[in-house]
Amino acid sequence: MPSYRVVRIGRANDNDIVRNDNSVSRYHCEIHFDEYGNAFLKDCNSTNGTFVNGNKIVGTLRLHSNDIVRLGIDVPLPWNEWKNGIKSTEKPPTLTGNQSTPIQNPLPEKNRTNTTWIIVLGSLAFILLLFLIFFLLKSSGNAVSFVDEPEIIDKSKANDLRDQPILISEEERQEKAKKITYDFSCLGDESDYGSSEVIDMLETADKEITDNLSNPVTIREEIDYGELVYEDTRSQYDFVSTGKRLKNLENLLDILVKNIPSAKGFRYSIYLIQSNELNAFTAGGKIFVTSGMYDFCKSNDELSCVIGHEIYHNELGHINEILKKQNLLTPDGAVLLSAITASFGQKKETHCDLKGIDLAIASGFNACVSVELWDRMKKASGEGEYNVLENIFRTHPYSAKRGACNSNHILTNYNFDCNSTEK
Repeated sequence: MPSYRVVRIGRANDNDIVRNDNSVSRYHCEIHFDEYGNAFLKDCNSTNGTFVNGNKIVGTLRLHSNDIVRLGIDVPLPWNEWKNGIKSTEKPPTLTGNQSTPIQNPLPEKNRTNTTWIIVLGSLAFILLLFLIFFLLKSSGNAVSFVDEPEIIDKSKANDLRDQPILISEEERQEKAKKITYDFSCLGDESDYGSSEVIDMLETADKEITDNLSNPVTIREEIDYGELVYEDTRSQYDFVSTGKRLKNLENLLDILVKNIPSAKGFRYSIYLIQSNELNAFTAGGKIFVTSGMYDFCKSNDELSCVIGHEIYHNELGHINEILKKQNLLTPDGAVLLSAITASFGQKKETHCDLKGIDLAIASGFNACVSVELWDRMKKASGEGEYNVLENIFRTHPYSAKRGACNSNHILTNYNFDCNSTEK
């Protein structure tokens, strides 16, 4: 039975009901009312979930008059207020499982046989079509995706459509996630006199000492720290509060967050800072991107790699480790230690690069563009060629090394040569 009326709810302004809460997705859920007044709640793959009487729903669920609906992190939804003008029935149609609409009355007996054959033949034709598409994809050698192409909000950042390493099914994503390896030997250099290996060993020892001597830092403490960073940043910079650039960043963040495997539970938000600096940073699930970095990125694909990188500073516990050190030391001691151990962050930055690539690929973006991004970054920053003494005091790897690490990671784990695509 078709819906008599559909009410769409979410954070985006084009919804029927707008809920301006960071835990509510842009297009969070829908309520389908049939002509008899029966209501069916559908979760639209929201990030933080839709709940009925405290239980998270999957797919579609029929609502009863006393049901309490909440979105995300405790956002109430008074759904009963929107039934005005819809007729009611004493005997509503029933649902089976998670079907999104009520089951229609059975067909007359004389029509059942013909309809059954139509359904069977149609299903066989659809299966054959899927096999044909799969065969063509395999034989062509191009990694084409069945994932929905990310929405284009800012046309100046259109998605990169060149051949790319994209996973074509949820099963492949899960299987691939089990096999992905992270190789940091790309940070070494023939002329570094073994300094890269020494830095790696000292970084490992530094982390073990910090973990053993400090008390645990909770997610709540990280979120509170993110609030302090937010307030401090607002005092120094102007924030872009409207426009397609900010909406584009919010949309990209929503897409990426939905594909984080085993997420720690941060409520991610993103902010656009008015600054010509080429920079992005994060704390407590809050991600800050400068307008200079936004404009420097040529596509949504490049932006997704940048945002994915910042997401993993949170997911991999890098901010957590910083807070542990701050709890152990005086402010002056923390500053001194930060200067001494600056190069220890190079492996962390590379790890975020590679995890950000995996997240971008799982979300349907072309992560090969990250190689080009770091090539342009090298030219824009004027950092010069590798210098072993300078490397000891760098917090981030050289851009050329980051590009090489990214290319090697994609080739090793996705069997795709980013250097083979046309520029």
